Amino acid sequence: MYDVIGAYQRLEYIYKLYIKSTFPLRYKSLSQEREKILNRTGILSQPPLIETVPIYQTSGLTLKEASDKLPLEYKNLDKLAQTLFQSNIELYKHQWDSLYKVIIEQKDIVVTTGTGSGKTECFLLPLFAQLAKDSNNWLPSEPVPNNHQWWNSKDEKRISQWKHTPRTKAVRALILYPLNALVEDQLKRLRAALESSDVHKWLDNSRGNNRITFGRYTGQTPVSGKENKDSIKRLRKDLKDRENQFKQINESDLSNYFSRLDGGEMWSRWDMQEAPPDILITNYSMLNIIL
Repeated sequence: MYDVIGAYQRLEYIYKLYIKSTFPLRYKSLSQEREKILNRTGILSQPPLIETVPIYQTSGLTLKEASDKLPLEYKNLDKLAQTLFQSNIELYKHQWDSLYKVIIEQKDIVVTTGTGSGKTECFLLPLFAQLAKDSNNWLPSEPVPNNHQWWNSKDEKRISQWKHTPRTKAVRALILYPLNALVEDQLKRLRAALESSDVHKWLDNSRGNNRITFGRYTGQTPVSGKENKDSIKRLRKDLKDRENQFKQINESDLSNYFSRLDGGEMWSRWDMQEAPPDILITNYSMLNIIL
């Protein structure tokens, strides 16, 4: 168990030393007065709040075993969701219940569990199961054109991200959050789940080189306004910067903070307008503008 109280006390002590060494006082009485003030609760720091986390009941099923219990058309769930759970990790009971209620009983659900209980997986598992089913009927993707990464060419013309794919483009799931911070967190989860090399390899072999597309549509998504020479120039710069950022990342746990331009994540607002992503992540305000 981590020493939470001890860590807090050591950090507070270090901050006090920093203040006293950086801002020395000439008179001892002033130093003593400052010491009294710094020792008051809430002046320099707040004591840690510790919340106990309950032990949640497991379902007794791994992801593969849970996938095998679904109807035949959903049985590739374990392939598409393989990065959500390690192979020997059992689903919590409420995660399996969510999957069962949505997929088998075709019911709507509300999940109310505590922090750290895997609520995200409660809606990602049914979503991925449906995508595994739908994607089995998609037309194979055509080869990526030579000018696909148009921002690296001298031609000023923009190339639509998914123009070469014949399968039906549509929003199959809407993930709606009140805050952009939650949108960003969900985006990292989807990158980890859908942009891994193993999932890409399975999609290449079993889904005709298609990708599960997803996009964040918020105020941070490039590029606002109509498509013209200046806005295309802004998007070109943004894509070049994102490409260079991703190339500099060597640690896999950091790659989820950056978009992978050769994967399923959407590049821009225009690309999402032309080819709606399978999973759209947005907030109430932007959804109102979209509609």
